Amino acid sequence: MIYRYLIPLCLTAATLVTSTSQTVEAAREASAIQPKEVAAIAKKMVVRIESADGGFGSGVIIGRVKKGAKNIYTILTAAHVVNSSSNSYQLITPIILDNSGKKKRERINIDVDRNIKILPKVDLAIFSFESNNAFAVGTIGNSEYAEEGTPVYVAGFPKPGQAIRRITFQFTGGMVSSRLEESDPNTQEPITTNGYDLSYTSITRSGMSGGPVLDVAGRVVAIHGQGDRNSQNPEEENSGGVGSNEKTGFNLGIPMQTFLKLQPQAIKVIGAKIDKSPVNYQLSDSSATIGTNNRKFLRKYRTRSGTAPILDVTKVSEQTSD
Repeated sequence: MIYRYLIPLCLTAATLVTSTSQTVEAAREASAIQPKEVAAIAKKMVVRIESADGGFGSGVIIGRVKKGAKNIYTILTAAHVVNSSSNSYQLITPIILDNSGKKKRERINIDVDRNIKILPKVDLAIFSFESNNAFAVGTIGNSEYAEEGTPVYVAGFPKPGQAIRRITFQFTGGMVSSRLEESDPNTQEPITTNGYDLSYTSITRSGMSGGPVLDVAGRVVAIHGQGDRNSQNPEEENSGGVGSNEKTGFNLGIPMQTFLKLQPQAIKVIGAKIDKSPVNYQLSDSSATIGTNNRKFLRKYRTRSGTAPILDVTKVSEQTSD
């Protein structure tokens, strides 16, 4: 399997596969696109991951190489999604059309011992699967441009709720609320753990862990995996008191630059696409909107390149954890 080349990377073995990796340097700007276009991109590359003990999460296709007639795809997800005691997983692919034109998803067994690679010191994991079908591959963006106030989206497959009774793809909009890389100046302790250095206001639920955080150009800038809660005290969280364990509305992801620092040369092996360019927030249709709690919350603000959308976020209250 491809992951025997990752750490340490054996470049001589890379001749066994034909890489389709691409890197776009920051010489140009990536154009913002309509939210529905970003959703369409996400829908073609986000996968569902199920464990034998009933747990599940999400992931995103970030690479493809050819090995003979087969495609070898790489999935990036949160490590806790593939850390079940059952040690048995299935991947459910994005929708494809079969030979008769009917929509279907592939269900693929994942070989844990051969495939899943847990990355060190962060809540990230990668694994591969083979398929004769053609799936879209996400473009990795530069997460350094995901600054406070910039719009982002999260995509994945949350658990069913009271009204939505089946697992279904969900795509939610929000904005970056904070960059969390800095340490506490008094204690030098990190603000967060396991690499969760980006927070945002997009609605998430349990099951969306491992799904991508996307910028307005449709590029993957982080991997979602945590929902912040009101209490830091485990005893208080378990007390059942009013509001003791409610989600705050802030959610956290691991920036893609963290992944790239851990796997600086593996990109060539997995066939990833990287676009390092900044975003031009000028939308061709200034009436575009994205929703949170069924409310329109786009308003315009002035940048050096013209008018651009910024998010006017209302309070988000969530009941389930990620």
